[in-house]
Amino acid sequence: MASYITTSHRLFDAQGQEILLRAQSAKVLGYLVDHLGTLVARDTLIGHVWPDLAVTDDSLTQCIRDIRKAIGDDTRAILVTVPKRGYLLKGEVVPAAKTGAVARTPGLTPALHDDAEPDTLLLPAELDPRDVLPTLAVLPFKSDQQDTVDIYGIFLADEIAKLLSMTQDVNVISRLSTGTMGGFAPEPYNVRRTMNADFVLSGYLVRLGAKVAVSIEFAEADTGFVLWSERMQLPFDPTQPETEGLEIVVANIRRAITLNEVRRVGSSPIRDLKLFSILHGAVGLMHRFSPTDFNRAKGFLEHLHDKVPRHPAPLAWLARWHVLNSAQGWVDDPEAEAQVALDLTARALDLDPFHTLALVCEGQVLMHLVKDLDTAEQRYDLALQNNPNDANGRSLRGMLLAFSDRGAQGKRDTERAMHLTPLDPHRFMYLALNAGACLATENYDRALALTHESLRLNREHASSQRMLPVALLGAGQEHAAHEAAQTLMKQYPDFRVGAWLQSTPSAQFKNGRRFADMLRAAGVPE
Repeated sequence: MASYITTSHRLFDAQGQEILLRAQSAKVLGYLVDHLGTLVARDTLIGHVWPDLAVTDDSLTQCIRDIRKAIGDDTRAILVTVPKRGYLLKGEVVPAAKTGAVARTPGLTPALHDDAEPDTLLLPAELDPRDVLPTLAVLPFKSDQQDTVDIYGIFLADEIAKLLSMTQDVNVISRLSTGTMGGFAPEPYNVRRTMNADFVLSGYLVRLGAKVAVSIEFAEADTGFVLWSERMQLPFDPTQPETEGLEIVVANIRRAITLNEVRRVGSSPIRDLKLFSILHGAVGLMHRFSPTDFNRAKGFLEHLHDKVPRHPAPLAWLARWHVLNSAQGWVDDPEAEAQVALDLTARALDLDPFHTLALVCEGQVLMHLVKDLDTAEQRYDLALQNNPNDANGRSLRGMLLAFSDRGAQGKRDTERAMHLTPLDPHRFMYLALNAGACLATENYDRALALTHESLRLNREHASSQRMLPVALLGAGQEHAAHEAAQTLMKQYPDFRVGAWLQSTPSAQFKNGRRFADMLRAAGVPE
């Protein structure tokens, strides 16, 4: 972390060594420090540094380059360029009473000690974008027969690590590294220290004739606190190892991480949270659909983007936040919400054109807010080419297909997404999307069962509340459908069929018109 002494206008590196800048670069930095956290126009900077000279933008660009090199800002996260507008410097001013240690750092020149109670600007060290995702070590499973790693245990650990890697929401340490810790039971803290892991998955197995019993434990690396454990039996055939059931292991691990980080963000100041805690906690809060939690989620995501501006995940989730905000009926201007969301996904895809989450989120914006179903389908297709097991993309593509009168195809996608998310904390959404596909195929009994289950998991989900009277009516439960419509109107007194038709991408298709007719028949006002 670099330090800038505000009274002497001098820059020091993390070791306390002074960094010398060219005169013009030093003037630029000094002006930006004086306007910390404020956007400064290029023309303003040029006028301050070269008041009586005609210089080109190249002169200022070179100064900016000098400053970034001096403070180690390779990703432009500290000295931010705002295209066509200017520059913004980020940092924290530490009052003089807290900077005595800086002034006494070995290697500083005596002149610093002559400064009278200098305030210090701390320019934050660059954060590692990989820290946005938690790092997980899957240790080779041990055999109970001897305190060594079992060959079958290595196979199981490898398969779990492979499945976790495919989810794209955790960093998985390679087996070449974790394999060195085989043959003994390391303390989680030692795994944390040697591999910089946040979580550890370990286990042992017992041969039981034609089967093997596997005991698995998933724990925090820094505390050793067990977040999830399980004992399961698998067929044992060394020539044809069995992997069925390991998807449940992965689902439990992902669920444990999300629930743990939601708990953490609810009990710790944001300054004490790890980057991945902020991300997973925000996503968990966002899908609760409590207005308070929902708005807190946006604040967490904006904070995360501020910390790692060149990582696409916070931008993509912020776009999803705006889609859900509109879907819940909490916005006055859906078109403005759509433009904000599209800007966010565009920035995410500029950073990584093949980022699965960003592609899926842009598809969702295009489908629900812009109603450009053709382009949205292209985004989903590309995302699923990158990762065929992405449940988000598969369920949303299924809903798009169902919207556009391709219900059978949509049902296949949404059923597959449900299979991929048996223990997902946001399973209510996958249930609801599958219910919508079942409505499109007029399988009302199945749609009703899925809608009831979705509402059991989350009573606040507006889409499921809208589907319930339609599913009941289609299943022949007319009285219950009218009661569900009355409940819907109490929850959303301004909800109207005509307004829904104007907002839904399915309005131009037979499926959407049928849904609207059934809402009317259940008693929802026009």
